[in-house]
Amino acid sequence: MENKSETIEWSAPEFEYREKTVDWFWIVGIATVTLIALAVIFKNMLWGILAAVGGFSIALYGAKKPATVKFKIGPKGILVGDRMFDYENLESFWINYDPPQKKELIIKSQKTFMPHVKIMLKNEDPEKIRDYLLQFLDEEKIEESLTATIMEIMRF
Repeated sequence: MENKSETIEWSAPEFEYREKTVDWFWIVGIATVTLIALAVIFKNMLWGILAAVGGFSIALYGAKKPATVKFKIGPKGILVGDRMFDYENLESFWINYDPPQKKELIIKSQKTFMPHVKIMLKNEDPEKIRDYLLQFLDEEKIEESLTATIMEIMRF
């Protein structure tokens, strides 16, 4: 078991990037135009504006490449970039390890609007991280949310 005063540090992409094809952007565009057309048919301009902004946002987010973030697990909490997650504000953790597809740490926060935080482990040893975190948090299987599942289907 790791010493409580030691830290584990690494850098990894902020999220798993999946290359989008031209077809992906065409599908987003066609879906957006369809929603806007339905908004015009139903004479609901607010819906049309929302569909246009939503479609544009999805395409923009889909093209975004992940930044490299520094992670640090220490005796006070988990540092993600410049944001600190204190252990007292966290409930549990789970390491989703299914190589080569999945290698991520999921922490469950007590916050309502951001209950789960995914951290890419890249080349870090999941067993070492697990042993270290067991000193501070409970290990609990955390299932992917419906939103995360939908985003995976949409290749985000």
